[in-house]
Amino acid sequence: MKNHLAKVGLVLCLTLFASCSLGTRQGVFDIGLMLFNQGRFADAIPYLEDATMENPSDAQAFLYLGRAYISQSKWRQAIAPLRAAFRLSPRESQQEIVNLIIDAGFAAALNDFRLGDILDSPRRSRDLL
Repeated sequence: MKNHLAKVGLVLCLTLFASCSLGTRQGVFDIGLMLFNQGRFADAIPYLEDATMENPSDAQAFLYLGRAYISQSKWRQAIAPLRAAFRLSPRESQQEIVNLIIDAGFAAALNDFRLGDILDSPRRSRDLL
């Protein structure tokens, strides 16, 4: 009887431990997502970074981390998490991520060559293209 109670207690402890560790990871991502949705992108980035480190197979955490960097005009930093999100995402979600990667790469190139200063009007942008 004592042996059976010990096994039941062990199972309960392991279940409690597993649910706490999963809740912590989800909590970190949820806080980052909440901050992101409030437009507090700089505040969201550390939480989203933690979420990607705690669960490196979480495509959504990588996607929102990349989007947070884009929202902060940190184009180069956005590319790596967006590429990770692309690799981890289901096929039907990948086109949206590709568009974000292209936008980030294009914006980074514009910043590197200071073309953003030249592109001050839609007509001028069209002429360069």
